[in-house]
Amino acid sequence: MDRYTYNCEYCGKAYTPKRRFKQKYCTSSCRVNSFTKRKKAKENLPDFKKPKEVSVKEKMSWSGIGNAAVGTLATNIATNLLTKEENKPATKGDIQKLLNIGFSKIILIKNIPPRTDGARAYFDITNQIIIYKKNTHVK
Repeated sequence: MDRYTYNCEYCGKAYTPKRRFKQKYCTSSCRVNSFTKRKKAKENLPDFKKPKEVSVKEKMSWSGIGNAAVGTLATNIATNLLTKEENKPATKGDIQKLLNIGFSKIILIKNIPPRTDGARAYFDITNQIIIYKKNTHVK
């Protein structure tokens, strides 16, 4: 075996390698210190990455628009069919009905029959009493 001397890449000291062409440092501590030094230097450098390639915008086709519309329609129909009525969102018309019911002062009582003169029973919300009114308009 040849007895060449090499210089340590970390400290520069001359040494005779035990593993020729594999060993770059004189001791393990020089090897570890060199790695730590390279790692710290790498962390302090700004990150120079290749700029991202600008992708070409994909063109929209009529078939793509049609497929998207059909998919959306199918999803809406399936959601509408599978959702219970009480879980569906309220519409403007539903809210308007609630507001109209909430602001009326009297409510027809359906389970009390009309009197002999034709007056119907209503509950007055503000006074908390039952009143009888004759219907002036005939349906």
